[in-house]
Amino acid sequence: MVMLVCRVLHIAATCTSLGGLFYARYVLWPTLPQLPASEREPFLRAMIRRYAIVKWVGIAIIVLTGVVQWLVIWPVVTNHSLYLVYFGIKMAAAVGLLSITALLALPAERLERMQANRGFWSALNIACGLGVLVGAALMRSITKLP
Repeated sequence: MVMLVCRVLHIAATCTSLGGLFYARYVLWPTLPQLPASEREPFLRAMIRRYAIVKWVGIAIIVLTGVVQWLVIWPVVTNHSLYLVYFGIKMAAAVGLLSITALLALPAERLERMQANRGFWSALNIACGLGVLVGAALMRSITKLP
């Protein structure tokens, strides 16, 4: 029962996070130019603050449930080397996703050039999110779940 709850929470938090990325890239960023220039940044900051709670709680859930699943699944993995390669793919994509997310949300002058190009970075973030899913699917393909 614990594993079922962990899987559901892990997948739900991942879907929520990836859905938020798609929303930002394909709904939010393209509609920003419809706002007067003076209102764009305050609106964007308010959206980031509101979504940050959902995003970071989701990340905490993903980390906690991921660790629990790892502890249960690792002993029954039949090919540890290949599993670690797939896990590496998943984690590299996750680090990219978290890094881009954090850098886009931070209010720092040094990041203004990056943040001015949010569409590109959001698309790259989606690619990282899909990379996480690919890594997870590959891990699942060689795992006998208890």
